[in-house]
Amino acid sequence: MFGLTGPRLWRVTAAALLLSGLAAGPAEAHDPGNTRAPAVVDLGALPGGRSAATALNDNGVVVGDSTTAGSTTSHAVRWNRARRITDLGSVDGHDTFALGVNQRGTVFGFAENCSTDPLFDCALRWSAAGTLTRLAPLAAGKGARPVAMNDFDTVVGHADSASGGHRHPVRWTSGGQVVDLGLPSGAIDAVATGINNQGLIAGLAEYPSGPRALLWDRDDAVVELPSAPHQATSWTTGVTDDGLVIGEIARLDGFHMARWRYRREGTRPPEVIEAISYTFGMSRSGISFGAEFRWDRSGRVTVLAPPRVDGVGQPAAVNDAGVVIGSVVAPDGTGAAPVWWDRSGIAHEYPKPTPNAEARAHAINNAGITVGRADFSAGQHAALWH
Repeated sequence: MFGLTGPRLWRVTAAALLLSGLAAGPAEAHDPGNTRAPAVVDLGALPGGRSAATALNDNGVVVGDSTTAGSTTSHAVRWNRARRITDLGSVDGHDTFALGVNQRGTVFGFAENCSTDPLFDCALRWSAAGTLTRLAPLAAGKGARPVAMNDFDTVVGHADSASGGHRHPVRWTSGGQVVDLGLPSGAIDAVATGINNQGLIAGLAEYPSGPRALLWDRDDAVVELPSAPHQATSWTTGVTDDGLVIGEIARLDGFHMARWRYRREGTRPPEVIEAISYTFGMSRSGISFGAEFRWDRSGRVTVLAPPRVDGVGQPAAVNDAGVVIGSVVAPDGTGAAPVWWDRSGIAHEYPKPTPNAEARAHAINNAGITVGRADFSAGQHAALWH
């Protein structure tokens, strides 16, 4: 499953995608029994440029973006297992960004401000060989944003309707055709937030009363997810291959991490963490996390300890071993340093190129390899910790 990592309905943005699909298994570098210290590696950039890594798969293929010398245009890029960078190019001179990579090595992302009415983004997919496919919008000149992709190259997201003014949830087939999932009755807008390898799509619709968590089954039929007691609104982050839907609900007292167990014969109301909590993302197997908590499949909730007494933790991703990675910043948001939280919820800092360098961790894979960005002597480059 590849899914969204933002805690709010309309935070369906590229930055949120860390993609949860970069989930993982046992993390060698983060195993408490492993005394070997993590090391930081400069992944480099396109000649003369700045770069950042946003995602990686379990085979060690990393994706992100980079500028080039004398240009501010961002190009989507990919680093292979040997850490060699490949320029995936810009589109008609527009910035391109890679959001995620599946286990086959297929990359998805978008080109910024490339549609005409209104000025919006265009959905893209690159094959493992680097061949670009422009994923069609619902109408010529309209915008589209991909949000998630499964291991069969099916991409989901949202697109402007032909008449404009409304966002429709969409699915792009492996052949690049766009399928309009449509708006549920009474909905104003809707988006898809995740898809599993069985083709089950998680998403949400915006009604006059607020957002509501939804699924689309393999026949593209809408499945409304049941409400929890006293629930006002709800939304989803993604869905695992066995049908665990991760998301969040809102009550009068605030927001709560939530999850539904989808079954064809019927889905029960969600399990909910009673403490005020926010869902930032999830692993492939359905471990979810937020600003302060990690929620395991077994139901165990672990508090993520503050990385520093005077620091603010910013979790960004989790793997299937339960290792959460992210950053710690000063209260004013400066001085970012990469961190990881172990299975007990204790925070540890990754090394930085120099003590005063800023660095952030964005994603982690099955081998416990973490990627992000850091300030190296040559400038801001994509970074890898192992």
